[in-house]
Amino acid sequence: MVDSTGGTVAVTDTSSPLAGTQVVVPAGALSSPTMITIATVSGAGIPANVVAARLGPSGIVFANPVTVTLPYSAQYMAANAITDPATLKVVAFNRNVANETLRTIFQDTNQNTVTAQTTHFSDFGVLGYTAASLSGDYAMNFTMIDARFGSPVQIALDVPRVPYSTALNVPFPAYAFRDEQGTVTFDGAGNYQWSAIRNIAGTSTEVGGNGTYTVSPDGTMALDFGLEGSVLAGGSTFVLAATHSAAVIEMGMGVKKSGSFDASSLQGSYAVGLYYSDATAGPANTIALDVPDALPYQANLAVPFPGYALNSELRTMVFDGAGNYSWSGTRNTSGVSRPTSGSGTYTVSADGALTIDTGLTGHLLAGASTFILTSPSGTVQMGAGIRKGGTFSAATLGGRYTVAYHYADATARAPDSISISIPSTPYSGTVDVPFPLYGFNSEVRSIVFDGSGRYTWTGMRDKGGESVSGSGGGTYSSTRMVCSSWMAV
Repeated sequence: MVDSTGGTVAVTDTSSPLAGTQVVVPAGALSSPTMITIATVSGAGIPANVVAARLGPSGIVFANPVTVTLPYSAQYMAANAITDPATLKVVAFNRNVANETLRTIFQDTNQNTVTAQTTHFSDFGVLGYTAASLSGDYAMNFTMIDARFGSPVQIALDVPRVPYSTALNVPFPAYAFRDEQGTVTFDGAGNYQWSAIRNIAGTSTEVGGNGTYTVSPDGTMALDFGLEGSVLAGGSTFVLAATHSAAVIEMGMGVKKSGSFDASSLQGSYAVGLYYSDATAGPANTIALDVPDALPYQANLAVPFPGYALNSELRTMVFDGAGNYSWSGTRNTSGVSRPTSGSGTYTVSADGALTIDTGLTGHLLAGASTFILTSPSGTVQMGAGIRKGGTFSAATLGGRYTVAYHYADATARAPDSISISIPSTPYSGTVDVPFPLYGFNSEVRSIVFDGSGRYTWTGMRDKGGESVSGSGGGTYSSTRMVCSSWMAV
């Protein structure tokens, strides 16, 4: 029995498969005396050779995190070719919500145990990363820049006489902006198949395919066509991005499909990040044309980057659990920030499909701690939301995280140019505008937070179709972390 002063419950019988299991309850975590139990559990949802413990009472939520230590077996490591125990994670096999991968706070390789913290009780076990970490159906969303298909935009060139001066309108190259949402099914053994709706500049197209995947011992996952990222050990979530000289700049995220939902599943405050292109967000770019009276005229004119149409947004969305929401946030359009807000309605299907009245659709992770969004038609956009709540400090964010980015950076190099040639007047013609791929980036970083306000990172970036490695460091606080559109696991 443990009361408000705290206490420790442990399995000390060395003949028990749970030997080494321990629960440390800090003072203030419980308001009244509670019987803490530890029992062996196996069956559906528990991988073979995993030593799993059921901690009780079931459903209890602690006011302060409790510390849980669990053993792992040599048989599990050998069966899954895991050689480095430092890659093992404590996973909560939650009922009715997604598996939760907990942050390691201590590891004892002599006793074969891993220690983590949790605020609730469930079934717990220690898992490594294998192909089986990805198994079953996942809802996925992607945003991408793909200029390989479609006709480039053109500038109309009409010069009635010389000398002549005008401003040439540069159309937004919408044909290369795409988002995608669908389902990918992993078989747990290195194969996948997928189907999706792809939004190409506002037009919906059904797509699909299959291929192979790998999961490395450190959690790195890779798809056969070049995307890389990471998956949580519990298999609930993954992130991916193009990093290796890919012609397509893209980033995506997946959440495992499971559970039963309705509108009440989604309630409370969520932090939501959105990234989208909107050619109506600002005035279109123009190019100054000044033709002197001497002909023929030839010139190479710089094409401005279409940053006016590129937006990232950080919102707080509040869902009432009955189909209504309100939101407020900050929108960054080409480097200019402004406040924005609104409200509307939403629906949640029984399978977790989420629909927002603005046209965004997506999916909830079981338990509704996370959701993903994209638009199957209309404005090309994607986003993700995580439930807000709890008390945080710099120490809350510690350990290694995989972060996927997708962003525009027009300072990468000099802008593209178009060649103008006017032999005589009057003259009418068109000029193809090259797509400014140089300004778009996708990136996967491994960021290590020290729990004290500092971080370091290493990563690989696809910078306009060229791979560039990078590294760096900096400081962080728990109250505000600002960056480009990104996703992390």
